Amino acid sequence: MDRSIVINREFGSGGREIGRLICERTGMQLYDTRILQEAAERRGFPHDLLETFDERVAAGSYFDLSLISGTDSETFSIPYRMYGAFAEVISDAARTAPAVFIGRCADKILRDAKLRFRSVFIYSTDTERKITRAVEVDGVAPKDAEKYIARMDRTRARYQQFFTNTKFGDYRDYDLCLNSGRLGYAGCVDIILTAATAVPGTPATPAPAQHRDGRP
Repeated sequence: MDRSIVINREFGSGGREIGRLICERTGMQLYDTRILQEAAERRGFPHDLLETFDERVAAGSYFDLSLISGTDSETFSIPYRMYGAFAEVISDAARTAPAVFIGRCADKILRDAKLRFRSVFIYSTDTERKITRAVEVDGVAPKDAEKYIARMDRTRARYQQFFTNTKFGDYRDYDLCLNSGRLGYAGCVDIILTAATAVPGTPATPAPAQHRDGRP
């Protein structure tokens, strides 16, 4: 593998699990919440500060500029310092060896660093599986699950818009957009790995002609 893979995803679509399966198949490293830990260590941030910030991102408050414009400069700068810390970890990791990155605007970071990657957006039409994920993993009450899912996707959209000025889920910004609800996780992995190893501009090799009895 000569390029990294960036996975952006809808909540409950299995993007993180797909990333994990890619790493199992290829031996690549997976960077998700681990980015928080490394960013905290590199920039000297207390680990709990970045974790708390990430939780507040989930509430969306930091990305409403009207809410932070009147606060002190130290608080106002946190999103930008956090992004800088993430960018350093992501770009350094990708320079060391191709890796799999989950979210965190890693596609923009790698593009700015002129590093090779494939960008993927995972979505799902399997609403029941999304609800199950919210209930069983995040502990959301079943009656609140659909609202929770919508809020989490809005949060990711705000995060991406804030740092990249691009639209979450816009097919024009990705190399692949895959419906895990129909393709399954393993099917998505197969497609992503095929795309990641493809040489741009190289036509597919046609299958050899066969006689009716199956002989070449």
